[in-house]
Order: sequence, then C-alpha cells, then structure tokens
Amino acid sequence: MNYRMVFNMLGKIVLSATALMLLPIIISACTGASDLLALVLSALITAAIGGLLLLIKPKSNAIFAKEGFVIVALSWLAMSLLGALPFLLGGIFPNYLDCIFETASGFTTTGATVCTAISAIPHGIGFWRCQIIFVGGMGVLVFVMAVMPLSKERSMHIMRAEVPGPSVGKLVAKAKNTAMILYAIYFALMVIEAIFLLFGGMSAYEAFTTAMSTAGTGGFMVLDEGMIGLSPYLQTVATVFMLIFAVNFNLYFYIILRKLGIVAKNEELHWFLGIFIVCIAIITFNIRHLYGSLGEAFHHAAFNGASIYSTTGFSSFDFDKWPTLSKCILLLMMLLGGCAGSTAGGIKTSRFIILVKNGWNELRRLAHPKYVHALRLDNKPVPESVVRSVLVYFSVVVALVFASVLIVSIDGCDFETSVSAVFACIFNVGPGFSKVGPVMNYAHFSYLSKMVLTLDMLIGRLEVWPMLLLFSPSTWRKRSMYR
Repeated sequence: MNYRMVFNMLGKIVLSATALMLLPIIISACTGASDLLALVLSALITAAIGGLLLLIKPKSNAIFAKEGFVIVALSWLAMSLLGALPFLLGGIFPNYLDCIFETASGFTTTGATVCTAISAIPHGIGFWRCQIIFVGGMGVLVFVMAVMPLSKERSMHIMRAEVPGPSVGKLVAKAKNTAMILYAIYFALMVIEAIFLLFGGMSAYEAFTTAMSTAGTGGFMVLDEGMIGLSPYLQTVATVFMLIFAVNFNLYFYIILRKLGIVAKNEELHWFLGIFIVCIAIITFNIRHLYGSLGEAFHHAAFNGASIYSTTGFSSFDFDKWPTLSKCILLLMMLLGGCAGSTAGGIKTSRFIILVKNGWNELRRLAHPKYVHALRLDNKPVPESVVRSVLVYFSVVVALVFASVLIVSIDGCDFETSVSAVFACIFNVGPGFSKVGPVMNYAHFSYLSKMVLTLDMLIGRLEVWPMLLLFSPSTWRKRSMYR
C-alpha cells in the first residue's frame, strides 16, 4: 500500500471540497443570508485539513488497483464528514450524525433526508445541499480528475472504482480527458434543464438547484413540497430529464460524434426503455381510478416511475397511497435502477441483463448438458470474469440488505418501513414506503439505524467493493498479491 500517495491524493480531494464551498459562499453573501459565517468557517477548516494532508509527499505517484479503491472509499468518507460542517455550524440539524446523514445522502445522490423544514434553510446552505448531489452524481473523484492534475500512472483505477457499472472504459486515450468529456456533457445537460425550468416560472435559484438535483438523480429541492403541486409542465420537464440522466453518458458522446448506429443498437438502452414502458403501462391502468382521467394517471405514473427508476426520488403524488401492485412495481424499479455509466443508482440495467441471460443459459445447460453458448451483450461476448463479478456483487448486496433490515428493524418500525428504507438507501433512491414515503423523512430513526443507512448509501453508491475493502486486513498490508 502506497500510504503517502493515498493521503496526498486525499488532500487534493479535500481541497476540492473547499473549492466547491466557494459558490455557496458567494450566493450567501449576495443574498444576505445568515449562513455566510458557517460556510466560511467550514471552508477554512476543510482547507486546513486538506493542506496538512497535501504536505505528505509520496515517493511514487503510481496508483494501483488497491490504492484506487482505498482512495475512492476514504474520499467519500472524508467528503461526507467535512461536507457536513455547513449543516453543523449553520445549526440546520441538532447533531453531527444528522448532518453526516444528510451530506452522505447528497453526495451519494440518495436524497433521503432528515430535514423537516427545507424552506427554512438559508440560500447558501440550500445551494450546497443540492450542489453536492450534482458533484456526487458523476463522482467526486471523476470531478477531481477533470479539474486537477493527477498521477498519469494508472489513474484509470480511480475511475473504475467509482464509476457505476459492471465494467468501465475510457472514451478517449487519457482517463483525465474522459472525465472532462463526461463532466462537460453532464454540465451542459444540467444547464439545458435549468433553462426549461426557468420558462416554467421557477426562479433562477429554484431552477438551478432543481436541475442540479435532477442531474445527479438525487431528489433534494429547496421547496418543502418538492415537486408536488408544481405545474404539469415542470413535472414533465423533470420526467424527461430524469430519464436522460439515467442513460449511459457514453451514448451522448457517441451522439456528439454522430455515431448514431452505436446508440441505436445499444442493448442496455433497449432494455431500459422497454422495462420503463411496460412498468408505466401497468401502473397507469392500476391507478387510473385514483385520478380524473387516464391521461392524468399516465402523467403521475410516468413521473413517479421515472423518479424511482432513475433513483432520483422526486414525487408528484404520495405514491405510498397507490395499490399494492403499483408499489411492488416501484420496488422492482428501485432495485433495477438506471444504466451503467449514468448518475442513477440501483444494480444497473446491464447487470440485470447479464443475470437474466446467464440464468437462461444455465437453464439450457440443465436440459442439454452439451449446450455451449457465450453470453453476449451488444453482440459482443461478455468475459466470464464480468459474469462472475456480477453474480458475486448481487449475492453480496442481498446479504447486506438482509443484515441492514435486521438492524434497522430494532427501531420497531413496520416491515414495509424497514425494508423500503434499506432498499431506498442501498440503491440510492431516497423515498420508500410507509414512514419513509415521499411525504415523510428519516428523522425518526435511531442513531444506530441512521449510521447503518448512511453506510448503506455509501456502499450502494460505490457498488460495494471500495467500502468493504476498507475492512479487509489484506488491504492495509504493505505488499499484497492483489495489488
């Protein structure tokens, strides 16, 4: 383990958090909000810690796979701990654990909140609350790679450890350039959505905070009622962009290059849209009696379905009041999530495709022992190592969900609350059902449950391995066969 390189890199990441606080400070100063001092102190504390870490000079700048995973995991922990300072110093929450929960929920784009009076949050901290979702959506380390000079030696290990999906590739030769391209597309789409929201009557502050939250598929807003009660136009804009941000960003790069054939033949996109259309059709007919017309039922089914499927967490209606069939479909969509390489959570559509195809192949082998057929995705064979990693990933996630539900259930909440809270956190969705429904929050949970759910959010966003490796003794040995 190259400890010096890990801590030096951590220093750069912490300093980037200081830079991120500058815009909320400017907004607070311009609006005369009461949170200016809290934001300035938070930035100074974060800068001091980052500066001290940066003084640790590495003898080698090489980043191997192990270091990449450790850097990613420690970075997300550090950002959650230090990003909570504005909430703590601004007096938004009564204790530091709630501040960490809210910050981790933002950075992981979960959108689960312990806040009971959102509109009372000053503009600076309110902007920070949505900004961390925007940064966390594409990835903290991907952001740092895009704006800061990093080691050229094997820096792709960092991107592989953070970007969601069963496998990650570079769009161009250098990982840094890939990060810059991804963030440029990401930022441009966010601005386009904000412009559409401005045309719908939102203020600049509301439009850009909502657009950042949608882009990161996080669900935080600066309005107490969220999307409920807003115009059908604003809800429709949000529906479209939630789906846009749940699609693999590599496809947008191919669109820019006019390689439309690659996009049209993308199998994951076909499955993603197909599953969405089928689920929304079923929900629409299942809830039609709750609304004045079939069109209105479709509008709410599409909005809330897109919100859950993209793991954004917005709501246009309290879907906890929907029939059981619709809620079960939403739970399934919560599990699946968006596409690999998007800002959405869940297990990812590509993993689901691999699971389904592998199961079908195994069924054929049982019937015909001599049957041999390579699993293919986008008409390309999927390496056995990827199939194995998907199966192991799914098994570990199931075990983590089971263990987390057992611990959270100690609070004495009903079964629906406990299960959906864990699902909503580990798959980075935000709202669940019953006491954690779309019009409820997580403030009523005990300290133990909040710690478990916070860890679930981080594990889910980093897709298990980076966080779990922190608890492996072999990770911290000076030399390891897994390097």
